[in-house]
Amino acid sequence: MRPLTALHALLPVLFASAAVFDKPPPQDVLGRPAVDTLSDRDATIESLLATHGGDPVQVMRLLDPENASELDAPRLLQVFGAEAVWMTEGDKLRLRQQGLGFIDLTDHQDLHVCHGSAKSTWPKLQYQEKVTSVTKLLSKDEMKKNLGNLTSFHNRYYRSEFGVKSSRWLYNQILDIISAAPPSVRLSVETFTHTFPQPSVIARFEPFFGRSSPNPTIALPRIIVGAHQDSANYRFPLLPAPGADDDGSGTVTILEAFRALVKSGFAPERPVEFHWYAAEEGGLLGSQEVVSEYRQLKKEVGAMIQFDMTAYVPKGADPVVTFITTDVDSNLTNWTMALAEEYSTSVVGGAKLFAGAGSDHMSWHRAGYPAIFAAEGDPFKTFNPYIHTSADRMDLADGEFSFEHALEFAKVAVGFVVELGGWVE
Repeated sequence: MRPLTALHALLPVLFASAAVFDKPPPQDVLGRPAVDTLSDRDATIESLLATHGGDPVQVMRLLDPENASELDAPRLLQVFGAEAVWMTEGDKLRLRQQGLGFIDLTDHQDLHVCHGSAKSTWPKLQYQEKVTSVTKLLSKDEMKKNLGNLTSFHNRYYRSEFGVKSSRWLYNQILDIISAAPPSVRLSVETFTHTFPQPSVIARFEPFFGRSSPNPTIALPRIIVGAHQDSANYRFPLLPAPGADDDGSGTVTILEAFRALVKSGFAPERPVEFHWYAAEEGGLLGSQEVVSEYRQLKKEVGAMIQFDMTAYVPKGADPVVTFITTDVDSNLTNWTMALAEEYSTSVVGGAKLFAGAGSDHMSWHRAGYPAIFAAEGDPFKTFNPYIHTSADRMDLADGEFSFEHALEFAKVAVGFVVELGGWVE
C-alpha cells in the first residue's frame, strides 16, 4: 500500500465535491464539520454499504477512487490467536467488520521475533508519600472534560483528517499542561510522525540530572506509560467512532496522571515518557514504528505499561483494576499488581486473553522489552459491547461508563512511574 503521507490523502472522502458529498463542511471550534453535514455523509455511506452487500472495500473504492489500488497492496497480518498470513490492505477493512483484531507486521517483521525480555529485579515500594501526594491531585472532572472534547471528533481514524485534528488537540492539551509547569520540572514533547497522517504524541520528563547519565558507562532506561489515541468504527472507518472507552478512556487516564505529576513538580532519576499511539486499530502501526526507532537508536527501556480501556463497568459488576497475564512480562505484571493494591482503593485482579491478543504493549513485548497491559476488567466476563461502534460513548445508561474506575488506573500510572522512575528531592 502506498503510504499516505499528507492530509489531503483522504480529502476526496471527507470533503470532496463529487456526487457523493456535495456540501461544503462548515467548521466549529474543534475543526469538525457540522453535524447535519456529517449525518448526510454517514447516510450516504450506509446506503452504499447496503447497495454493495456491506463490503467495505467496494465502498472505499467508490469513495476514494484515486487511492483504490492501494486496497490491493499486500500486508502481512496476524489475526489475534492465529498465524501471520499475507492478505491485502482491503482485507484489513473486512477483518474489522468481522470484529477481528490483528497486528500488521508488514514493515516490522524484524521486531516480532518473540524475544524473551531480560529478567529484571523490580524495586521495593518506597515512594508512598510522594505517590499519595500526587494522586490527591487527580481529578475526575478533568478527565470528563478532556474525554468530552476528544469524543466530539466524528472519529479518530488514523488515515483521516479527524485523526490528525484529534491528535493535534491532544498535543495542545499537553502543551497547556507544560506551560503551567513549575520551573524546576524538565519536560519535552514531540509529535512522532508516521507513514500515515495521524502522528503519535510523546511527552517526556527529563531526568533531574540531565538528559544523559552522570556516569557515561551507565544507561538510563526510560519508563513508558502508553495508551492509543485513535478510534475505529469496524463497520466502516469513516462512520462515527467516538471511542470513549476504546481508547479515549486510556488516553485521558494517562493524560490526567501526566497533569498531576507535572503539577507536583515530578523530578525523576531516569527518563519517564508518556506515549499516545496512533493507529493501534490499524494493527499496532504507530507503536511498532516507535519501537523500531527506539531499537535502532539503542534507546534503553526499563519498563512499559499500556492502558487500553479503563472505564467500562457493566451494570451489577464489581469494578476490578485488571492486569492481562498473557503475552506480557510476568514478573513486572506481578510487581505492578502489588503496586496497584498499595495505591488503588479498587479490587485488583488478573485475566487472560487468547494467545497473541493485546494492545500496543505487544509491540514492546515482542521486541524484547518488559511490557504489561492494564485494562478495565476480564475481557471474557465484562467485555464492553459498544466498542468499535458509534455507541462507544461516555453517556451510557446505568452509569456503566465510570470515571471513578478510570481514576483508579490513573493512580496506578502515577505509582508506576514514581516507583520505577524515582524522585530526586
